[in-house]
Amino acid sequence: MTGDDLQPSRTALLSAAARAAHVLVDDDPALFLDDLAERVLGTAGTDMIRYHRHQGGHPILAAARVQATLRSRFAEAALRDAVGRGVDQYLLLGAGLDTFGVRSELARSLLVVEVDHPATQRWKRSRLADTGLDASSAVRYVDADLTADAVLDRALSVGLDASRPVFVSWLGGVPYFRPCELSRVLSDLARLPPGSELVADYHVPPDWQDDHAELYVRAVSEVASDGAEPWRSSFTPDGVAALLAENGFVVVTDHSERDSVPAGFWERRDGLRPGSLMRLVHARRTADG
Repeated sequence: MTGDDLQPSRTALLSAAARAAHVLVDDDPALFLDDLAERVLGTAGTDMIRYHRHQGGHPILAAARVQATLRSRFAEAALRDAVGRGVDQYLLLGAGLDTFGVRSELARSLLVVEVDHPATQRWKRSRLADTGLDASSAVRYVDADLTADAVLDRALSVGLDASRPVFVSWLGGVPYFRPCELSRVLSDLARLPPGSELVADYHVPPDWQDDHAELYVRAVSEVASDGAEPWRSSFTPDGVAALLAENGFVVVTDHSERDSVPAGFWERRDGLRPGSLMRLVHARRTADG
C-alpha cells in the first residue's frame, strides 16, 4: 500500500468506513460488528460514512460493506477456531485500520503483530492514542513494505516466535499485488511451522464475475488506480490453491461471499447482497511443505 508521511492508505480508510457504516446503515442480521471503526477514523471518515448513510442502497457502496465485513468475519471466526487448537500468535499483514487488537477480548490472550506501510501505521497509532484506544501494550507494530521487505523477519524482531504456529490474515490486500510479489510473501511465510494458518480474500477473473461485479470493478478500480493503489491480480480457486501449495499451504476452505455465512444472513430487508468478485480462502501449513 502507498501513502506519504502524513496519510494512511486510501483503501484502508475506505475499508474502515465500510465497516463503520455497516453498524449504522444496515439491518440485522449484522455480517460483522466493528463498533470502533468510526471512532478510529475520526473526521477522516466523516464524508465516507455520510455517503453510506445517504445512499446506503447504492450497489457499489453496499458491495463495499459486504466485502469489508465478510472478510473480517471470516478471518476472526477462523482465528477463534485456531485458538481453540492452541494457536496463540496472530500476524496481520496489511493490517490497515483493523481494530481487532483494541476491540476483541480474544486479543488479550494472543501475541498480536500488525504489519503495514509506515504511513498507515503511524496514522493509525496516532488516532488510537488520540481516542484513548492505545493498544501498544497488546499489539506489536511493524513498519514494512510487503512488496520488498522480509515480513517474517520484521515480525520476529518484535517477538513473534517462528518455532510455534502462527495464524496469519491478509485482508483486502492480495488484489493489489502482482503474482510474483504474492509468491515472495508466501515463500517467506512458508518458514512458519506446520499448523500455522492463513486467511485471505482474493479477486476472481472477469469470466467468473457477474454483471454486478463487473460494475463494481469498473467503479472501484478507477478509484484505486487514481490513488496509486491499482488492482494487479486475480485467481480462480484452483489458481489460488496451486499458489499456496507451491509454498507449503493446503487449502482448508475456499468460499464465495454467499457461502461464507449461513444462508439466513442473506434473508435481508436492506441492500446487502452477496457478490461474485471476492472469494475467501483459509489454508494451513502442512508438515511436508
